[in-house]
Amino acid sequence: MRGAPSDSNWSWWPSDWKGTERLNTDKVDAWEITPLELRRRLDLGDPIVLVDVREPWEANIASLPGALHIPLSELEYRAEEDLDPQDEIVLYCHHGIRSMDAAMVLWDLGYEQVKSLAGGLDRWAVQVDPSLPRY
Repeated sequence: MRGAPSDSNWSWWPSDWKGTERLNTDKVDAWEITPLELRRRLDLGDPIVLVDVREPWEANIASLPGALHIPLSELEYRAEEDLDPQDEIVLYCHHGIRSMDAAMVLWDLGYEQVKSLAGGLDRWAVQVDPSLPRY
């Protein structure tokens, strides 16, 4: 898995694109969503698919209601079976690092509506739900 390209390293684009059709970058917003914005959108009933990319032991400590659990190490292989590329997907982990990696994995697979929860579940616990266990 590669990181996001630097401004000077776009040599991979678009020849490295693995999607079935040409990527429409007009549909791509910022890669992250804040906990407060996600809470607002969920409260409005927006159809967002939450995906927890942490390890099983972490998901046993705390998770968001209704989230699918797909560890980052399994995401590439389970995405086609478990996720719809047309859905808006918000990925989360403990602090937002793995979920950003997960967003890039899905992006490489052709998913255009993916975001990472900024600051992860830890920031969610601080800003939205203090009753959520922190670890």
